[in-house]
Amino acid sequence: MPTITANQCEMFYEVDDFTDPWVKDTETVWLQHGVGRSTKFWYHWVPALARQYRVLRRDMRGHGQSTDPGPEHKWSLDELVTDMREFMDAMGSQQVHYLGESIGGILGIIFATRWPERFKSLTICNSPTSIRPAGTKAMGGRYESAAEALAAGGSKGWGRIMVEQRVLSGKSPEHIEWVVNEWGKTPAHVLKGIGHTLDGADTTPLLSQVKVPTLILAPTHSPLTPLSDQLSMRTLIPDARMTVIEGPSHETYVDEPEECITAFLKFIRSVE
Repeated sequence: MPTITANQCEMFYEVDDFTDPWVKDTETVWLQHGVGRSTKFWYHWVPALARQYRVLRRDMRGHGQSTDPGPEHKWSLDELVTDMREFMDAMGSQQVHYLGESIGGILGIIFATRWPERFKSLTICNSPTSIRPAGTKAMGGRYESAAEALAAGGSKGWGRIMVEQRVLSGKSPEHIEWVVNEWGKTPAHVLKGIGHTLDGADTTPLLSQVKVPTLILAPTHSPLTPLSDQLSMRTLIPDARMTVIEGPSHETYVDEPEECITAFLKFIRSVE
């Protein structure tokens, strides 16, 4: 099992590279999952990218096969961003094309304002600038809050609510069951702790400071981030590009992967 220790956390990662072996200086694409997910959620993107790029996936702290810091851990966005930088250092990766989904995009924005030289490009996929009341309501479903839903049904039960509320996607009953089971593997205290890091968080003041080439993959029907917020993000990030992805839920990279991948590849090729 490939792991590396960074920022006092043992992190699981996967690398897929099917580029021509005689080509030197193959560029790296880093695909970063969101809350409750893992490297497995990018399985359908890897074949389309790994023939041309070195594809790096990492389980966030407390997710997948990375170390669970425990129920008493004090979570912060600052720590999660530092995890990313120290992971890159430990891997010997000087610069990557970074694609972050949901909270992965939030972390990407923060990272890009602190260490812009480490990102050759930044792609933000269905990431809110902040969690608005409508998003909070969606995550709670029939409960008053996400915390109450999590307390009532555990990780797996909350996962089912997230599917019902179109926060998580599944294209068939079998796919939905897989999604819920994978989401359910994330400890409830991790979901609760990392959720608290987003309470009141807002990346809007940072957007004008993002100086790396940026693409926004914007969902049309996300319950967590209205399209108006995505348009504002495009306006505030200097020279940002945006592709609007028509889909039924928050997870554009699941709903319309081919359209997302096509836009992403076109973008990073233009950066090269």
